[in-house]
Amino acid sequence: MKRITTLLATLLFALCFTNNVSAQLLPDVPQMKGRWVMGGNFAAGMYGNCLNLGISPQIGYRVFDCLEVGTRLIYELDYIFDRQNGNYSFHYFGGAAYTSFRVYKGIFIHAEDEVLYGMNVYNHTVSKGKWFNSVFAGAGYRQYFSNRGFAYLLVLYNLSYDLNGSLETPYAQPIVFRVGYCFGF
Repeated sequence: MKRITTLLATLLFALCFTNNVSAQLLPDVPQMKGRWVMGGNFAAGMYGNCLNLGISPQIGYRVFDCLEVGTRLIYELDYIFDRQNGNYSFHYFGGAAYTSFRVYKGIFIHAEDEVLYGMNVYNHTVSKGKWFNSVFAGAGYRQYFSNRGFAYLLVLYNLSYDLNGSLETPYAQPIVFRVGYCFGF
């Protein structure tokens, strides 16, 4: 056991202080092949008695190497399990127009205008739906894994979120996190 620990510590030390090991550090942002990008993000979470699922495919066009505009489709489901009163489910359908501007290497700023149609279902009874409009602004980081694709982490602030609660919104908090991927073609 002592030999394995010594070997692993030596390998870790060698990998940490070797200049040739730089798989995650790109010298510069690679040139994406083509002008079109396609990808999106998925959402899944469960907290307490609430389940959240979502899918959001997107397609965009790179106007310049640093500027991208596009659209994304959205479907989200919030399901609340309640044995005493009955289960609730909230369905949101819609789309968003977005723009992203690369500031430095993988760092970019992002803005989008989102329109969602939401309806809830209580004990198999569908209620009248509502339209929601949200405007987001924020920043993110892209990790390029080739000259054709990248994964991104995005932090957005809902500019149309009312902290006093007078406006209705499908979002419980004004800050939204997104993780996704895109491929160029």
